[in-house]
Amino acid sequence: MQRELVSFPLSPAVRVKLVAAGFQTAEDILEVKPSELSKEVGISKEEALETLQIVRRECLADKPRCAGTSVTVKKCTALELLEQEHTQGFIITFCSALDNILGGGIPLTKTTEVCGVPGVGKTQLCMQLAVDVQIPECFGGVAGEAVFIDTEGSFMVDRVATLATACIQHLRLIAGAHTDEGELAQSAPSVRERQFVFVPFQTSVRGCPKLEASA
Repeated sequence: MQRELVSFPLSPAVRVKLVAAGFQTAEDILEVKPSELSKEVGISKEEALETLQIVRRECLADKPRCAGTSVTVKKCTALELLEQEHTQGFIITFCSALDNILGGGIPLTKTTEVCGVPGVGKTQLCMQLAVDVQIPECFGGVAGEAVFIDTEGSFMVDRVATLATACIQHLRLIAGAHTDEGELAQSAPSVRERQFVFVPFQTSVRGCPKLEASA
């Protein structure tokens, strides 16, 4: 029996669009390229790639439920991997030198380790990224979300609020400087009302290596 897409841990919005586009089971979606899925369903390329990764991961981790179907993980060619690289976005850091070195910012769908001596700014950078990942797409952002895992109590809410306020002010200036350009001009009011949301979650992690942050 084929596993239906509604049983996968996908966002409600993406799930509705998949069903509306005619995708019902894992078998329907696994043979589709991220770029094609993006166009057919009406979602961003990043969302399409993330959706395919979730479905593939779930099928591999839950073989009994996917057993008996012809669902297989499709092997990727070098060209397809290159296309995936081009569809992956970046989280800008607001430091042009660092963004240039990284090729546009912190890459999505990859693990980035930030190392350095105490006080060099690792935690500050991670808090800045937790704010920057929420920047709307029309401003060059990814309109995403972040989970900040703090194992040493160094997360400063006031500092994050300051960073978020500065980010919003910066976006207002950008929108104001492009009043003649459709999408940015229309986005100006929404930026003024936009709130960067942080839901605190505290836990005690024992016997765990030091983690600065995870976003």
